[in-house]
Amino acid sequence: MADQQSPKATDLINEINTYFSKYRRPSDWQIKLLKKKADNLKGKIPDRFYYGLLGTIAALEDDMQALKQHFQTAIKLSPSNSQTQIEYLAALKNRGRCSEELVLCKDMLIQFPDHSEDIFVWMAESAFMSCRMNEAQQYLEQIKNRDESNSLYHHITESQLIFKTAGLSDEVASHLYNLAYDLLQKLGIYFSSTGLIVTTRGLVHCQLYVDLPIDHIYDLNYQLAAELVHNTENTYSDVVLFEFNSIDVFEERASA
Repeated sequence: MADQQSPKATDLINEINTYFSKYRRPSDWQIKLLKKKADNLKGKIPDRFYYGLLGTIAALEDDMQALKQHFQTAIKLSPSNSQTQIEYLAALKNRGRCSEELVLCKDMLIQFPDHSEDIFVWMAESAFMSCRMNEAQQYLEQIKNRDESNSLYHHITESQLIFKTAGLSDEVASHLYNLAYDLLQKLGIYFSSTGLIVTTRGLVHCQLYVDLPIDHIYDLNYQLAAELVHNTENTYSDVVLFEFNSIDVFEERASA
């Protein structure tokens, strides 16, 4: 069978991406319908495409076990195909699994040295989004043809300087990051990779968007503050500030 997508597979991918662009968890009925459409393509498209589709749907569903299982199957079926692993990276990123994304990227550097420039971009962004600013800067410096006018380059460079000045290590900052995401997992609150990290007045401000109404966000941020205080010796809130925000706010800003 030719290793190419059918028009129906392309339509399904576009439909899945439409859900991703909304940054909200689809309903159980919508997830079920997506899985049914994928199953209808089984045997009509290459198996790696089929399992990749299931893995991507699992990302929408926030089912990490299924996500990993399906993509690992897809990779075994076509280990020399970098596109399958890129799709895996995108699914991990959507679920905020930056550390796992970095592990996969490091393996890809060995497997696909000809794609090292693109892989280092992935690694720089993943380290940045998980508040490993010093590590992100190191990956950025490995990109030979980097665009220094790019917003990612600017944010990483500014954030790394703030961390360095404050003496904040990647290990401590990423621990704080993990506490924020662990709270969402514990409470069963849906989120996507949508976030905003900006630097202002010597502070790295990390806003994490969640699928909750605006009037629920105050209590959630109160719980986050308690988690940080109870699980760290120093929250470094004067250096890096974590804050949850509603997808409603993100949508309002996007439409403005």
